[in-house]
Amino acid sequence: MSRTVIIARKELVETFRDRRTMLMTLLTAALAGPLFLALIFNMIASQGERARTLALPVGGAEHAPALVAFLEREGARILPLPDDAEARIRAGDLDVALVVDPAFAKQAADGKPAKVRLIYDRSRDRARASIDQAESLLRAYSRLWGAQRMMVRGIAPTVAQPLDVVVEDLATPQQSGALVLFLVAYYGLFAAVMGGMPLALDATAGERERQSLEPLLATPASALEIVAGKWLAVAAFAALVVGVTLAGFYLTLSFAPLPPVGVPFLFGARELARFLVILLPMIALMPAILLWLGSRGRTIKEAQTNLSLLLFAVSIIPVVQLFMQRREPDWLVAVPVSGQYLLLNRALRGEALATGDLALSWVVPAALVAVALWAVARRYSNEAVLAGK
Repeated sequence: MSRTVIIARKELVETFRDRRTMLMTLLTAALAGPLFLALIFNMIASQGERARTLALPVGGAEHAPALVAFLEREGARILPLPDDAEARIRAGDLDVALVVDPAFAKQAADGKPAKVRLIYDRSRDRARASIDQAESLLRAYSRLWGAQRMMVRGIAPTVAQPLDVVVEDLATPQQSGALVLFLVAYYGLFAAVMGGMPLALDATAGERERQSLEPLLATPASALEIVAGKWLAVAAFAALVVGVTLAGFYLTLSFAPLPPVGVPFLFGARELARFLVILLPMIALMPAILLWLGSRGRTIKEAQTNLSLLLFAVSIIPVVQLFMQRREPDWLVAVPVSGQYLLLNRALRGEALATGDLALSWVVPAALVAVALWAVARRYSNEAVLAGK
């Protein structure tokens, strides 16, 4: 054990001596997630502001004065319709435009549905808030007009409304910030991978490239003790990066004005502690896998190529789970990455974490850690590794 600790201390000392790499890694961990959250909050706030102050260019307003008056009462700012409205909407200069049919008044007088055209490009994300508000206002005016038509004919408006739908949203404040939930869980999971990568590459492929591995293997320490020490150092540094990343989220979500931007979301000390507990298997597993992949590279560049598949898998699995839109099976908690992402989402949604699920999430990662360390130690026990094979 003393030899393992000595190896770990050696790796950490070498890492902290490279202050530029260390500071860049920690600064990226501390700032990347919060900066991305700030951009998301700014987007949500700007979309909300655009929806509150809906600017709606209307063509043929003189044909439907009652409709225009209703829109203005509801807070919409009516603007003249430019001649090139469709081109400006395609270019993103306008969000939405309304064109009243010239026969609107005659259609209304005949008791027929009066035609209006709502022009927009829903593929533009920033325009969706204005589009949704414009559609909502037109539906509200249609309901109001339909009710008035029925009252004129002596029919109670409730006849056309056989259902009285009462909506009950069971989502907790944590569950309402779905996009923020995904980002926090995603970045927390990814930090466990990226945190130990520089140290793992330097401790394996870097030593082979510098030809400093042979003196290390010539010490009384066994190959397994050397590998365990390197793993301990990489896991410690990965834990530091994960802690810095989560601290950045904690500070951002503690001081950000979440209710004003429509995100009733909480990420306090309790959620921070639960995150750390859930991510412990990844903090242990990813350094072991990184060491195994790094030991297979003769240079750092070659080792980085070997890591591309791991990065792809870790980055794509949470995205796949997000878009599947179905309830995850209970056994998924035992699958590395998927299980941690599932538990992170449960923690952020305010759900209770079963002790059995937490224990199950440790089983496969612990086994994979043992296998990976054994594989690296076996590789270092072979003299061929010193010959560059």
